Amino acid sequence: DVSLENVEPKILFKDLCGVSPKVYYQIKDGGVQEMVREAEEMVNVDPDKILIKVPATRDGIAVIKRLSDQGLKVMATAVPTSPWMVFAISAGAVAIAPYSGMLKSRNIISKYEGVFAMQEIIEAQNYNVEICTGIYHATEIPLYASQGIKQGFIWEKDVEDYLTQDLADEAAAAYKEDWKKIKNKINE
Repeated sequence: DVSLENVEPKILFKDLCGVSPKVYYQIKDGGVQEMVREAEEMVNVDPDKILIKVPATRDGIAVIKRLSDQGLKVMATAVPTSPWMVFAISAGAVAIAPYSGMLKSRNIISKYEGVFAMQEIIEAQNYNVEICTGIYHATEIPLYASQGIKQGFIWEKDVEDYLTQDLADEAAAAYKEDWKKIKNKINE
């Protein structure tokens, strides 16, 4: 969350561009002119690395169209349904951040069904678009990967959990013990 960093966004994103191949900047929701202006300012920080995330509201779709017409790479975010994804792609989005969790919370379909349906349309229509979905648990990674989804994001609070795997740690500890036993037998 940019607001937690207590740094001017342009400075923060310049630093992020120094360590990452691409960085997504989510513009604030507002009027079309405001969102376009904010996007143009942030892209100027590093045009090769910054991609703009635009909320897929009615005004957001217009912003996606304007920015993509300028040759900017745009991700549509908060995309709740497959038809809304098609609107965003038609406007020029090159990446989609589904919000299928909204449908799940309303008991309409599961988050997976929503994301997988979007991926099916992308493949069937041969769109040059990537889905970048929120991943809530490490076990979701292979599930999404098996459906052709190549990007995901996790929240900072979850990073440590994703990088910890008790089974791997146990196996490494056992391996270490085995080598100690071998070394002791050699030294006897």
